[in-house]
Parts: sequence; structure tokens; C-alpha cells
Amino acid sequence: MEQRIQELRQIIHDDPANFQAMRELASILMDIGENESALKAILYLLKIFPDEAKLHYNLGIIYEKLRQDDKAINEYQTATQLEPDDPDYMYNLACAYVNKKEYENAKILFQKVLNTDTEDSNSMFHLGMINSRQGNSKEAIEFLEKTIEINPEDTIARFYLAYEYKRTGRVEEALEQYYKVTEYSPDYSWAYFNIAEIYWEHGEVVKAIENLDKTIDLNPHDTKAYEIFIKILLKENNEQGALAVARKALQDNPDNGDLYYVAAKVCKKLKDIPNCQKFLKAAIQNQATLSVPAKELRQELKEIGG
Repeated sequence: MEQRIQELRQIIHDDPANFQAMRELASILMDIGENESALKAILYLLKIFPDEAKLHYNLGIIYEKLRQDDKAINEYQTATQLEPDDPDYMYNLACAYVNKKEYENAKILFQKVLNTDTEDSNSMFHLGMINSRQGNSKEAIEFLEKTIEINPEDTIARFYLAYEYKRTGRVEEALEQYYKVTEYSPDYSWAYFNIAEIYWEHGEVVKAIENLDKTIDLNPHDTKAYEIFIKILLKENNEQGALAVARKALQDNPDNGDLYYVAAKVCKKLKDIPNCQKFLKAAIQNQATLSVPAKELRQELKEIGG
């Protein structure tokens, strides 16, 4: 790849009017992530070919990679004006609108893409996600179900479909989809976490713990999984087990204020005041990751003689 880049640069140096070589160079630079260099090449080509939709489209992609969403939208709009029926241009413009949270504009364009290709699962998925964000669960479910009909291995679509099922009280269907996610993606830790939450909410402690174990094995930095795990063990009156989990959680996340506070609460329940004081002090020292106001912990520390 590097050799080809050097060859193209030499060709352009020898013949500045070799626009084909410049196009190829810009394309390669885009592919390898050299966005600033690609940007210069595309801008130069646009001076020569200002009405070429593909160049505006590529410029939009570069601006999007550079997180310049307004400029990306402008270029995608120009591309769609020049070639109104190109689904790629409409799709990317719609995605740029999503980035700007301009959901209604995005929905119109994704629907236009589907009018040209009814099997476009990516547009289906985005329409599902937009409706989910807008609280339109019925529409979100319809689009996400269609997405996995087209692409059964789309684990992200299944994950959010499960979320919408749970949100609307369809718990068994939510579990079915989360388990499908783990079949296709066995390392998808969030799916195990959400399965654990459902089981915990419905009093199935053993299954909840099994799935929390899997969550933590896959993602030792999932502090919420640890917190729920400890909460379950405390409710089951297994304080020593809760303390063991809290210590493991802190080994994996030594700078997490919330976990130190949870560990302090476990020690307080065990009447282990010295360790409770130690964990409260550590929680206060890690205020950046502490959800509870530090002054409340200082008061609690004072009350137990710390």
C-alpha cells in the first residue's frame, strides 16, 4: 500500500493533470485513515470537477471522520442534489442527521432508501433505533423485527429488540432475544448483564448470579454488574460472599469510588468498622467515580468514629 502511494505521488508530481491518479490516491488515503491528506486531494479535485457527486460524497465521509458534522451534511446534501436517486448518498446523509439528532430528517431519508431497496437492513435498523430513542416502542419493534428477518445474525438489532420487548412488558421474548445474541456473539457481556437483571427482577437468584458471573468474566470493568451481584448476595444474607465479590471488584477497578462505597456498606453490615472506615476514605479519595456526594460519606465516616 505504501509503495502504491509513493508511486501515485510520483505520477502526480510528474503530471499534475493526471486526475485519475489523484482520485486513486485520495481513495487509498481515505481507506487507511489519512483523512487530512485525503481532504486536501478531494478539495483540489473539486476545484476541477465541482459538480461531481461522488467527490462531494467522499468529502462528506472525510468530514464525518473528522467529526465536522455540519460540513459533512452540506457535502452529502450537495451529492444528493446532484444525484437524487443514489441510495448511498441518501443513507450517509441520514446517518449524519442522526449524529446531529435531527431525527425527523433522518427518518425521511432512511425511508427513501427503503423505497429503492426494501431489503436494506441498515436503514431498517436505524429507523428502529430512532423510534426507540423517541420512545416509539411499537414502531421501534416493527423495524427491528424486520431488520433481523433480513439479517438474522445482526446481534445489535437483536439486543435493542430485546430492550424494547422488556420495555413493553414482553419479558419472555426479551430473554429469547438476549439468548440469541449470546448464541451469535458469546462474548457480548451486556447481553448477559441484561439477562441477569431480568432474572433478578423476577426472583430467580441462581440464574441471575450465573449470568452476572459471565458478565464479569467477559468484562471485569462492568462496575454495575458487580454492584448488582453484591446487592443480590446481601439480600440473600451472604455478607462474606458479598465482601469477596467487592474485593474482587476493587482489584479489577481500583479507582472506582462507587465500588469502595459499596464495599464500605458491606463491611458496615458485617460490623467490620476498621475496614468500613478504610473503604469510605478510599471512596472519598475517588470522587470522580463516586455517585454519592462526598460530604455524605464524610458525615457517615464521622458517625462511625472515622
